[in-house]
Amino acid sequence: FWPKVSCRSRGPPRRRCFRLVLEQLRRSSAARLMASVDTFCLGLALSLLNCLLSSVGITLQRKAQLLSEQGSSLEPRSRSRLLWAAGVFLYISAAAPDVLAYALVPQVVCTTVACFRLVLVTTLAHSFLQERVRRREVIGMACCSMGTSMCLMYGPRSSDAGPLVPRGELCHPHVWTYLCVSSGVLVAALTVEHAGWFREKQGMRSAALPLATGLAFALEKLLNTELGFLEAPRSLGGVAKTRAWCCLAALMCALGLVDFYLNIRAAARMPMQVFLPVSFALATSLQFFQAMFIFGEFASMGPSRAALSIAGAVVALAGALLIQPPKFGVVGAAVADIGAELADSERKLSFMATCRDDNT
Repeated sequence: FWPKVSCRSRGPPRRRCFRLVLEQLRRSSAARLMASVDTFCLGLALSLLNCLLSSVGITLQRKAQLLSEQGSSLEPRSRSRLLWAAGVFLYISAAAPDVLAYALVPQVVCTTVACFRLVLVTTLAHSFLQERVRRREVIGMACCSMGTSMCLMYGPRSSDAGPLVPRGELCHPHVWTYLCVSSGVLVAALTVEHAGWFREKQGMRSAALPLATGLAFALEKLLNTELGFLEAPRSLGGVAKTRAWCCLAALMCALGLVDFYLNIRAAARMPMQVFLPVSFALATSLQFFQAMFIFGEFASMGPSRAALSIAGAVVALAGALLIQPPKFGVVGAAVADIGAELADSERKLSFMATCRDDNT
């Protein structure tokens, strides 16, 4: 890092060397600053690309569902299948820029952009699906947009807090402790959800499923961010030297599969208007906690910038929770009605069985 300076020029040697050293340090600092800015811009562009691809994918899948419900002719069916396949492809393709974005920019930036994704989904649903938004969604979209802008303007610029770690150590020592404690909570929530002796306690199971989903997603993003600080293997021969990177990558993939499974399970067992806001709020809050206390992304910032950035993240989260697209409301209400009817039927059957036992 220390520049090599030749002091064989004319003039006072000490003053000449000092000036050359200062000039070299200024150039190296400017180069590091430009590299940091380029990394931040690239990560932000990848995060916005993930937001665009996933939003368009969801919209195409919803359009395919609407076309399949309109008629039973062959042309609408083939068109709906084509739109559904394109939507699924775009939604899966959005995972690649998302992984790269979390490894390049601070976690709070990616989390805030994820909140802004709901704004884009609601706008596309209003424009192309004729699903009209209400005043509540408009207020939520405005708050989410304002909070995202504040976080991008005043938030941390780069996640390059130090050199890459080539050995089997992590850049942030609190990651293993936090991962062990959170994994224990995740296993407990999964046990409550799947164990047979908790079937009668519906309240615990209803809380365990969103808790497990939000925690699995947050832990996945924790490992994704930590991967950006570790040295990745450049070839198959370098896997043995980068065991920490490989272990974190495997754990991240496993948590991604767990999150996917829990979302499918929740779609069949819980109303969407309950599951989606609770799991999203929990996952986003955990990611903000990880950004502040695990990665220390606000440690090198001034108090005013840190306060404005945190305020923007909170406003974006509040706006995202206010956004409830009509499709989610309709589906959630239908599922809730079916659940209420089933619960009422179970109460009637239980009452009839009790009366029969009393008569006996």
